Amino acid sequence: MALLFVPIEIVFPKRKGQSTFHEEWKTDLIYFIVSHLLVQFFGVITQQPAKLFFGWMGLDEIQNFVQSLPTIIQLFLAFFIADLFQYWTHRFFHSHTFLWRFHSIHHSTENMDWLAGSRTHFIDIFVTRSMAFIPLYVLGFSTLTFNIYVIFMAIHAVLIHANTRINFGFLKYIFATPQYHHWHHCKDSEHYGKNFATIFPFIDKLFGTYYLPGDVWPQDTGLLETNFPKGYLKQAVYPFTKSPFDKDLNMEEYDKSKR
Repeated sequence: MALLFVPIEIVFPKRKGQSTFHEEWKTDLIYFIVSHLLVQFFGVITQQPAKLFFGWMGLDEIQNFVQSLPTIIQLFLAFFIADLFQYWTHRFFHSHTFLWRFHSIHHSTENMDWLAGSRTHFIDIFVTRSMAFIPLYVLGFSTLTFNIYVIFMAIHAVLIHANTRINFGFLKYIFATPQYHHWHHCKDSEHYGKNFATIFPFIDKLFGTYYLPGDVWPQDTGLLETNFPKGYLKQAVYPFTKSPFDKDLNMEEYDKSKR
């Protein structure tokens, strides 16, 4: 990942003054190991046990039908279904105060780069990834389809957080890109609650949360609500002890209060 994305960020940076080795890069590297590498591994090793666990549901006919589809169709269905489940899980973490405690860790970074996407609390990442994996297990997508999904997400999740100004032309309207996802991390509360989809922007369009203003990028990323502690262990404990809001206010109410 470093060999791929560090040169891209050096040659095509969005924020030219941002250092590759900013003050929190060591913390984010720990997150990369825990939230990125281990979670992808978790998804692969639990595929067969999960299929056995959900076997009682009697979905053999559906699973056989899914596995009989051409790989390209399986891939589109798998990506769409997983992204749809992840969209609503992601949105749920934003709209409920207690869950936002965990997800706010992900939004706390002000240095969007290839490591930033991994800054995710372990509660957040396991719930979100599980909700994406479960429908893939239950519907019986082939091992090849599942593995391609895992590899794609491992790379794409890094890309959409990267510090690069590449806008990908018309493809940015088909797949989530750095510009698209950086708006999700925008520090300006006026733009909170936008762009929850991880892969397909049209899912946000379906549910009214799409925002992509031409070639404009957000001025800043991060959160205004609180100052998060530094370091992986302190940030892992923080959501269990404090809410990032001074008052009990969920993200949708907070967004409405700013309109």
